[in-house]
Amino acid sequence: MTTNLGLTVRDEATSSDGLALVDLLDVTQPREYSYAELYRMADSVAVFITQQGIGRGQRVGILGANSAYFVTALLGIMRTGVVAVPINFKFPDETINFICKDAELVLVFCDNDQAPRLTPDIPTIGLDGSTFAGFTSAEGYDLLQPSDNEPALVLYTSGSTGQPKGVLLSHASQRSMIDALGTRVANLSGIVAAPLYHMNGLLYSFMLFDQRGTVVLMPRFDPVLYLQAIDKYGINLVSGVPTMLSLMARQQPLIAQLNLETVLSVQVGSAPLSETVVGQAREMFPNARIGNGYGTTEAGAGMFGDHPEGIPTPIMSLGYPAAHVKVRLKGGRDDEGVLIVKSPAAMNRYINLPEKTAEKMTAEGWIDTGDIMRRDEQGFYYFVGRNDDMFVCNGENIYPGQVERLLERDPRVAEACVVARSDETRGHIPVAFIVKSLGSNLNPDIVKQIALSGAPPYMHPRLVIFLDEMPLAGTNKIDRKLLQDKAARTT
Repeated sequence: MTTNLGLTVRDEATSSDGLALVDLLDVTQPREYSYAELYRMADSVAVFITQQGIGRGQRVGILGANSAYFVTALLGIMRTGVVAVPINFKFPDETINFICKDAELVLVFCDNDQAPRLTPDIPTIGLDGSTFAGFTSAEGYDLLQPSDNEPALVLYTSGSTGQPKGVLLSHASQRSMIDALGTRVANLSGIVAAPLYHMNGLLYSFMLFDQRGTVVLMPRFDPVLYLQAIDKYGINLVSGVPTMLSLMARQQPLIAQLNLETVLSVQVGSAPLSETVVGQAREMFPNARIGNGYGTTEAGAGMFGDHPEGIPTPIMSLGYPAAHVKVRLKGGRDDEGVLIVKSPAAMNRYINLPEKTAEKMTAEGWIDTGDIMRRDEQGFYYFVGRNDDMFVCNGENIYPGQVERLLERDPRVAEACVVARSDETRGHIPVAFIVKSLGSNLNPDIVKQIALSGAPPYMHPRLVIFLDEMPLAGTNKIDRKLLQDKAARTT
């Protein structure tokens, strides 16, 4: 029988005073919660959901910043068999209301400043202390024992093309990832600044709770506050995106004052590592193992790990396919192509989109990730680029990720993002946005020469734009759409 995902903070924890969560929603007044407190709070949400007559399989939304109330609303909703739908509050109002209707939400827990964004026909309740104080924490609900593939969550994709798609995820699929990855974080502390409406922050928190760790939860990423929290709470595990590491590395005077030696692992996801960022991470966190994570909302995480023969994982590699996952490459050479995955962490389907589900997922459960991968002779996999980011210049296919990795191999380049700009003669041209390493003397001509020295001429950026930092979208990934718009406007 699959364990209810709402019991990630489990029953036996009610007798434990272990520190489960540090809530930094208000950094001037951190709030600490034991496992027993979190369990009771989640229980009170479950009782409230039951009292509202909301039943198994119906859907309830959560619209707000990372907080203890977000966490316990999520857990409590799922305990009753109701499906939780975290919503990206950085979406436009129109998109948020589309999600409420698409998911047929019967109620939305929301921060007070988010409630006015919803149309009047959508019932809401505050995601705050005064609301939770009014909940009954006594018994009063039936804990769901989920069946195979019983839904637990709907996570909406970022919607970079058209409206976002709701990814229906089961209790079993998410438990499979927690069980496969969780032992790596047993009894350790981790810091989470990724939003809980996204798979990264959600899964990381679940794994830490499942293994009796401590989650230090931030409402958003801030490099100074993030570094100070690592020092203050003796954080062991750091997870994020390359841009976060790059921004932290710029805080050298602060870093010199802090103890960051407690960090044992730095796991980077959502975008590939660069050699420059790896070097920066090693300087900041001298005792940490640095890893390049990979996952998708539809197919899950934990697809790659250590080599079965003990061969060290190359730092730029995602790793070797995990034993519980099947992978293959299609549409290219034997050693390069689109990654196709069959995993116990796979989605059930997209809600209300049977045609899109059939395009993404075969009847046998194979999911097309849309990511181009390369496999080396030892079986390690490397990210090349997104299939739908590919564009054509002078009749040649260009994957932005290939150009970005090439540029980032130069130590003077901290980060690179390459986008396409329409061109009447060549179809499209590559435009490179660059964040310089500290003290570097880069200029546009040098950047172009870096590309020309390591790749065919058609791949080199025809325009180079320097930034102080990369803009991040709501999921903490680089906001490519914003950069594409900027490239189109730049002469």
